[in-house]
Amino acid sequence: MRKSKPTKADRIGPRRDILAADVLDKAATLFAARGFAATSLQDVADLVGLSRTSIYHYFDSKDALLQELVRGVTTQAAQIFDDLDRETALAPSAKVREAARRLVLWVSDPHTHFKLVDRSELELPSAIAAVHRQAKRRVLAGMSKLIEAGIASGEFRALDARIAAFTIIGMCNWTAWWFQPTGEKTAKEIADAIAEQAVASLQRPSGATGATDVKSLTNAIRAELDLIDSVHGMKRTKP
Repeated sequence: MRKSKPTKADRIGPRRDILAADVLDKAATLFAARGFAATSLQDVADLVGLSRTSIYHYFDSKDALLQELVRGVTTQAAQIFDDLDRETALAPSAKVREAARRLVLWVSDPHTHFKLVDRSELELPSAIAAVHRQAKRRVLAGMSKLIEAGIASGEFRALDARIAAFTIIGMCNWTAWWFQPTGEKTAKEIADAIAEQAVASLQRPSGATGATDVKSLTNAIRAELDLIDSVHGMKRTKP
């Protein structure tokens, strides 16, 4: 089959973006089937229906293609927290809810290739893996910061913000592995439900704010103090 050659219109503007996205989708298919190391740019070009030279109009190397796939997953997920950090009018609980909702929508979109990168991150070249790890740390730090703000404001109970952040991020990410676009619920409905559960897992128990008898108040305060002692004890033991 004769390989098509990109026109000038294919190399710039919206048409270029569409073709570049098609290259990424086809590359992701091959990477999932063969692994990163066993897939060449020529393999990608063959599947897209372009010559290898034409592929260079979109990505100048396989590493550049891989880097774009990774950027489309973790780096853009990290951007969610950068955007929410600027939303000064939102309460911490609202930010956690929105962060979880956006994360679920992001990982459940097949065009982000989250499952591929998540499953194959150990195969990434070292430079790209470093970018991936840095972006993952940004996601964890962003969620931890939102939870810490909620604890400080009294919206959330005293807990280890980092462990809570890991838990919520894991819950959101796992959606990518079980969500079915043709299922009973839409991605938006699932995202909204998980976001509510994320916030509910952090909120202070009703007894801490609604109790009126001395015994209930004492038990609620004691539980909070135990959690605070536990968190500070963990911090003191960190190297």
